[in-house]
Amino acid sequence: MPPRLTIGSARRLCLTLGVPPTPFRQWGSTGRGIAVEELGGIRERVRLRRDQRGILSSWPFHQLGEHFAYKARRAGVPFLEVDAAYTSQRCPRCGHTERANRPGRDHFCCRRCGLAGPADVVAGINVRDRARSAWVFVTAPAPSP
Repeated sequence: MPPRLTIGSARRLCLTLGVPPTPFRQWGSTGRGIAVEELGGIRERVRLRRDQRGILSSWPFHQLGEHFAYKARRAGVPFLEVDAAYTSQRCPRCGHTERANRPGRDHFCCRRCGLAGPADVVAGINVRDRARSAWVFVTAPAPSP
């Protein structure tokens, strides 16, 4: 396993190579952002075994979302929460949405175009695409009267 690169070691490496170190606040200028699915109501949406319910009910989902938003604001990185409806059943290639696209909990296979892969990765791609679509509306200039 490669050694972990910390902020201090990254700064020392930059100085050794003669490259000026980039302050953390400038990292937000990458043109990227953070997108997550809306975390509210997750306890009502998820079905668990009885022995797992206590663990889930102790998770501070709202606090986690607020922490993400705070850290993103602090770093100057855009942060969006998107609707999670059907993100795990929709094919990012052809747009086909069907419950049968998820033959199992961990696997995705589109019935129309045949795209297959890990279900979490496919859902993450769909969340990313929704955030990109929403970002256009968030940053669009106000229409003139």
